[in-house]
Amino acid sequence: MANAVSYEFLKSLMGAPNGLPVLDGDGQIPISQLPDSMSIFKGQYEDETELTTEVPSASIACFAYVNETGSFWYWNAGLSTAAWVNQEIEEDDYLDLTDAAKSMVPYLVIPNIV
Repeated sequence: MANAVSYEFLKSLMGAPNGLPVLDGDGQIPISQLPDSMSIFKGQYEDETELTTEVPSASIACFAYVNETGSFWYWNAGLSTAAWVNQEIEEDDYLDLTDAAKSMVPYLVIPNIV
């Protein structure tokens, strides 16, 4: 016969570390309740300096939002030195990237206006 588990015990585990996740209004587990190793969204930062200070390295597919540029930045491990890169990039800068770097991040290319 199974042991009874009290409601109070289960409630104490809800949203707690090593406990039970609490679903949001859409039935999803909020990012804040996922372990860091599972979350590819690394947060929102005021500027590039704050991003690179708070998250000096990441893994492929990780991204963050930078208020100053109003855009998402992605961790690009395909560069000669891995770094955070702005998703929005000027056309000339995009053309200067290697094919490997171009394939690592879904850039939004901003055309040069002459």
